Amino acid sequence: MARQDFGLGEPTAAHSPSKSPAPDEEDRTRPPVVFISYAWDSDDPSHGQSVRRLWELLRSCGIDAQLDLDAAQQRQDWPLWMGRQIREADYVLVIASRAYRERAEGRSGPDQGRGVQWEARLIRDAFYADQHALNRFIPVVFPGQSVDGVPDFLSPASSTVYTVRDFTVEGVEHLLRLLTDQPEIAQPPLGAVPVLPERPVPPAAPAAREQPPASGVRNVVTGNVSGIVIQAGNIGSMTTPDALAAPGIQVGEGADFRTRRAFEEAFRRAGGADHLGRPTDKVFEDGPVFVQHFTGTGESDAVICAIADQAAVVVAGPVWDDLATLPGFPAPGVPVARTDATASVVDLAGGAWGEGVLFRSTDALPARWQPKPRLSMEAREAFRLRVAEPADVTIRAIATLPWPLDDDFEITGRTRQHLEVLLPLNEFTKLTQTASIWRGDPRNPRRWVRASGPNAHQSGRHARYDQTFANPADGSAGVRAVARIMLPGVMSSAITVTVEFQVNFAAWQAALAAVVEGEVVPNLSISAHQIVELWTAEWEAATLVLPRALVPDPETAALLAPPTVELQIKLNDEVAGDPPGLLDVVDLSVFGNPDGQPGSQGAATMTAPIGLPRDQRRAWAAKALTRMARGWGFVDAEESDLDDRIR
Repeated sequence: MARQDFGLGEPTAAHSPSKSPAPDEEDRTRPPVVFISYAWDSDDPSHGQSVRRLWELLRSCGIDAQLDLDAAQQRQDWPLWMGRQIREADYVLVIASRAYRERAEGRSGPDQGRGVQWEARLIRDAFYADQHALNRFIPVVFPGQSVDGVPDFLSPASSTVYTVRDFTVEGVEHLLRLLTDQPEIAQPPLGAVPVLPERPVPPAAPAAREQPPASGVRNVVTGNVSGIVIQAGNIGSMTTPDALAAPGIQVGEGADFRTRRAFEEAFRRAGGADHLGRPTDKVFEDGPVFVQHFTGTGESDAVICAIADQAAVVVAGPVWDDLATLPGFPAPGVPVARTDATASVVDLAGGAWGEGVLFRSTDALPARWQPKPRLSMEAREAFRLRVAEPADVTIRAIATLPWPLDDDFEITGRTRQHLEVLLPLNEFTKLTQTASIWRGDPRNPRRWVRASGPNAHQSGRHARYDQTFANPADGSAGVRAVARIMLPGVMSSAITVTVEFQVNFAAWQAALAAVVEGEVVPNLSISAHQIVELWTAEWEAATLVLPRALVPDPETAALLAPPTVELQIKLNDEVAGDPPGLLDVVDLSVFGNPDGQPGSQGAATMTAPIGLPRDQRRAWAAKALTRMARGWGFVDAEESDLDDRIR
């Protein structure tokens, strides 16, 4: 059914919603509670402003409307907050937008709008579980938006959608009538049932003409017949066996012309029916993938699949079965070439997760997906997540690890004990222990301790450990290493692990001066080589070492999305006056001289398998720093400038 809009400010419907059960007397005395669910769109800030205008209007009309803007003024456990709002609301308004629908339907990528993805999942589950959901979960369309922004699970094509004309009482009248149970049209009272006279029965129809006796001739159609069968004359009966009543399913049947031709070509290249057998069903769409199953001719069946505008490929049935077990399939993609049942590793492409590899299931491990390494100069968590403490410079790695965890999973005392065992046993700790030795500090290595203070949030969902080289005169941190684990929440649907190296140069210099008597304190700036080495070690700690406190084997754990590591350099941009510039604290002379003054930070995102070997991590870290250097004005920077290893 085509989507229709029957007027601004009025419900858009193919069928009106069913009437909710009548509220009891106690419910009648309190205002209706409404939760507003929406997606923030950085490309359209006015959408967020419109949401706020609706919120303010509803509250001015006596409706207890709830919005996250008010709740965000205090610390929140956002998953619990969202669940409570949805559970306790009389109505949930879903504000239509392209961003909301893409995130609610899992088409925006795992790193975009994680809070909305979580919220929409809760709404979808509640919608399916509530017999009165059609009248409780209400799609709302703002001016400039359309019903195309309503998630499919709310059935925008066949149920009521409320369109806002403007943010006035008149502009939202039909929505207000629903929320306040004030229907515009009252049902007329029931009258008496009229008495209707009987009508005479018409005379019976004449008997059917008797058929002539059969001639004794019987025509039977046999063989593989398609099309129309015509019997001429009146010489008895004709029988068509049921098995031949419809022609067989054809290769590519059910697909558009272009896709059908791609399937036919793949079928022909694979040897046709002699090798693949015959189709068992028509082509169907599974997300972006077109699929058709075949009987096969040997020990297994087969599949032909294709993604729009790509060649179709033949996949052995057991390989396809392994693909289908991957979380989120077909987001991991499909094979890029013909694949037989003996393949143990299969290259994938075309899915929402980008290029990756399928590792086939074995007796010991289920099938799993890993991404192929790739670098992006865009970053998300690096600019959202505050550094652990203010510092002149922070060099950190932020890992986003989308592993499935139970909803009630928490960081327990045993988890912390495990972390305290793991922290000393990694390359990053060795680097931080020797960082001050590079500068002449002969003291024994410092210990990792549970962080405390106003910025150290410790809870069942957060853990933080610090290792500090402090100025003995005032206790200020000169060098601080930080490890943080954050479980999924409203801002992230994945585990986040950050490993940070922070320096405050004045405190560091004072601390060194106190322990290195009679010697001149050397230059304290961080070199480009040291940045690469720190990133390489932080990457391992954030993805492989610390996560062992959460999952038994990070390398083989199932993935719900591609894992990422963001590599960042950040100066303290919150200090007053004239703070030091990037070149005052970081020695990038290996790249030559810049054209202009570099900015105060840089970040890059690596999508890569967990457990990437050290030499590959270092090569990608060097590539990331080189790309950042070019953005800072070192236009002639090359990765080969970083070939020498850190001393």
